[in-house]
Amino acid sequence: MSYHGFAYHYDVMMADVDYSLWTSAVCAHVAKGGRVLDVGCGTGTLALALIESGYAVTGLEISEDMLVVASEKAKAQHIDIDFIQQDMRQLEGLSDFDGVLIAVDSLNYLDDETDVKQTFAGVHGVLADAGILIFDVHTPLKMTHIFNDYLYVDNDEALTYIWHVEAGDKPLSIVHELTIFAKNENGTYTRTMEHHHQRTFEMATYRAWLVEAGFEIISQTGDESRQLFIAKKI
Repeated sequence: MSYHGFAYHYDVMMADVDYSLWTSAVCAHVAKGGRVLDVGCGTGTLALALIESGYAVTGLEISEDMLVVASEKAKAQHIDIDFIQQDMRQLEGLSDFDGVLIAVDSLNYLDDETDVKQTFAGVHGVLADAGILIFDVHTPLKMTHIFNDYLYVDNDEALTYIWHVEAGDKPLSIVHELTIFAKNENGTYTRTMEHHHQRTFEMATYRAWLVEAGFEIISQTGDESRQLFIAKKI
């Protein structure tokens, strides 16, 4: 089967991402053997790594294409895992997780205050008592300066892509414009284009929303581009 969309090239385009930031956070705050819900699991890289680390993991993702890739990876690695296609804003039929992970700026795909608050409330509902929420977000500085008219081009024989970022319509928002050229078996290329919208909020705002949703903030760490939050259900 031939695939050309972003999901089917995601792992190549994200090859430089160090996933240990999130796996280490889970291992430090959720007991081995615990149930973890990986929200926005994408192609399943973190979910599968956590299973290998001794956790019972469920992957949740809104994109059907991402879940196709994730399922194929799990099958190739002979790993049994449940993947669910669902919107993080409407968590249904889930409960008693020891940890919820929203990694690799997945939360930044919510560009409305109500959506973020609704997601925090939903996560609170699916966590067991004293369950842990771990998530990361882009900083305002990254949105306004680091991503300011950002342009990246990667040229490879099998895959060439152009990644351009520009300011979005809402405060602290951006639009990723991806142009992907994927080589076909006959030597021709198929071009696809995608637009991904992201938004962040002030870190103090995230902290306030967490408290409002019923969480105690354990830690907030990171750098000028990304902040990692760890919070406990109370």
